[in-house]
Amino acid sequence: MAGDFVKHKKDSDMMSVWSYFLVAKDGNSAKCKRCPSILKTLGGSTKGLHTHLSTKHNIKVISASTSQDTENLNTAPPPAKRKLDDYFTKTKSDDDNLDDVLARMIALDGFPFSVFITSDNLRKLLLAKYTDLPKSAVTIQKAL
Repeated sequence: MAGDFVKHKKDSDMMSVWSYFLVAKDGNSAKCKRCPSILKTLGGSTKGLHTHLSTKHNIKVISASTSQDTENLNTAPPPAKRKLDDYFTKTKSDDDNLDDVLARMIALDGFPFSVFITSDNLRKLLLAKYTDLPKSAVTIQKAL
């Protein structure tokens, strides 16, 4: 059976999945060089080979087309995590009223109305700046 497999033409290319496999003479299967597994490659598909390397040997082979696609998708920097200060305006003004702050926290990060009632720590933080906090989620919902 060992004679049925030969080196692939891309065997010397370490960026190719074929550097980890021998190809069957008929081209329909491949044998892993790291273990005795034999995988189908019908139609020239290498997805199974990539999956095998990833799951069995913890090896990730990034092909040229995959890295180009990844570069195109990741052109924008990831969004920064918000800090509690980000919900308040940076200048001292009347724009920093409680309703505006709550609206930003609900709209921007999906805080549920109830968290402003149930979270003691969040209420303490808000009480440091605002004296009259809502006592129910319905009150917040009506205000917004």
